[in-house]
Amino acid sequence: NIVTGKKRMNRQCEHCGNPLAGRSDKRFCSINCKNAANMARRKATLSVVRQTDRYLHRNREILNTLMGPSRTKMKIARTELDATGFRYNYLTGIYFNKEGKIYHNVYDFAWMEFSTQEILIVRRKRN
Repeated sequence: NIVTGKKRMNRQCEHCGNPLAGRSDKRFCSINCKNAANMARRKATLSVVRQTDRYLHRNREILNTLMGPSRTKMKIARTELDATGFRYNYLTGIYFNKEGKIYHNVYDFAWMEFSTQEILIVRRKRN
């Protein structure tokens, strides 16, 4: 380009490959290409996120069913929790209490290994 002294590059749409005209930071030739590219990008991660959400919600539902509406704390045999299909690796957070015990959070519930055979389940207070 004579005005700026910069070499003009042949830019292409990131989605369809059509030539781009206009702004130098333009990435897509149309709003449709932009939407299609963004949807394709999100679709790849969406299935993983959905599966993780399903596991988390299922874990919460299991804990809620075991606790019932009025309990705030209970011990349960690990084998009984295993039988429900509870997935121990899916958590929303971890909390260490003053004694160094690890509480594994699943939304408004937390569970802790009370012993090798027992799990302590706690309904966390809402702020």
